[in-house]
Amino acid sequence: MTSDWIYYFGYGSLVNRDTRPDGEFAESALLKGWQRVWEHRTADPERQQQCTSLSIEPIDHSDRVGIEGVVARIPASELTELDKRESGYERLELPAADFDLPASIQTDSVFVYRSLPPNRHLANDQHPILQSYIDCVLAGYKTRFGDVGMHAMLDSTRGWNRPIMNDRAAPHYPRWVSVATEVTQQFDVLVQSCSKR
Repeated sequence: MTSDWIYYFGYGSLVNRDTRPDGEFAESALLKGWQRVWEHRTADPERQQQCTSLSIEPIDHSDRVGIEGVVARIPASELTELDKRESGYERLELPAADFDLPASIQTDSVFVYRSLPPNRHLANDQHPILQSYIDCVLAGYKTRFGDVGMHAMLDSTRGWNRPIMNDRAAPHYPRWVSVATEVTQQFDVLVQSCSKR
């Protein structure tokens, strides 16, 4: 990695192009040895609705190879702003060998954000998973990785059986995106199936 640029891995809403700045470079990649989990509690007093967002956790079994996402490149001078956006998470610097990266990315390490230990709690009724956040994430995966990649995202995420708040009519997620009704209906069927596992 040069001193001018840094790379970070997005595994949730950041996969959705509409949540990242215009012109930001990003390529598909895979983080090996981790899975997603609905385990990041927000603690922002400015929010109308507290909620639980995605984080990641290491896995020690071999039936899952890892999680797909995007590796984005930003100027090193913007790292402080990125840290602010990922408030409540710790920034980990992982070696490039922990990823399957495209040939276009030449770097020694990649940053990834994991919930800080005090914020790691599964969703409950007071801190539900927001439907507007789910829609944003799944829309991003459907667009970038297709239905196969979207299914892989669902399968490599723990915590779907926790409370979900349907806030589509008045989204609480600050980076929510508009999704067509027929697509949200597909999302609902898939999430309902995951919640029964």
